[in-house]
Amino acid sequence: MAQIIDMLSVLSADEFKYLKFLEYKTNDIIHFQDDECKGIDILVHGEIKMSNIDINGNETTFNYLNAPNIFGNNLIFSTSKKYMGDVIAMSNVSLYRIDQDGLLFLLKSNDKFLKLYLMIIANKSIELSSRLRIMAINNTYKRVYSYILFRIDSNNGVYNVKSITNLASELSLPRETVSRIVSKLVREEKITYTNKQFKITKNALEWL
Repeated sequence: MAQIIDMLSVLSADEFKYLKFLEYKTNDIIHFQDDECKGIDILVHGEIKMSNIDINGNETTFNYLNAPNIFGNNLIFSTSKKYMGDVIAMSNVSLYRIDQDGLLFLLKSNDKFLKLYLMIIANKSIELSSRLRIMAINNTYKRVYSYILFRIDSNNGVYNVKSITNLASELSLPRETVSRIVSKLVREEKITYTNKQFKITKNALEWL
């Protein structure tokens, strides 16, 4: 999301004082489930996942985010500000945190920051709607294919994935099922998968 880098770049040195720089190591908990969201986090390096564990000890991962990205924005001004799951560093992570008062000040005082922030929120809403539509697809082949194409399109033609296991978690499907479908898509020359990187081939259908 290039707009996030642009959003940081329009801040003056004095305005940057409202941002707190934080670093986390792999597997650190950034936020615990049911913690109150007190600000937004701007992910500038690394990867995080959001997941929860049910009473039977089963983990469900409902989102992965790679830098640059933003999270907490959907909670900070909501009536229910509690995180729905743990936010976990999947690698060494660097981020900027802006508390609610600081965010309100920046939104009021910097028009460029305001416009870019609203653009990011709008784009993330569209992305969420698209993701939910894909997750509702019953046919597993179509769900995996549509999701890979969606992520490729969202990342300027390339989708880097940490592992097939991570991809399976994002899709809430067994790893074996996703691995089999990815292999089939590669054989059909609809995608390429090399060095943990997906790309579209000339035979790929446009994602709808």
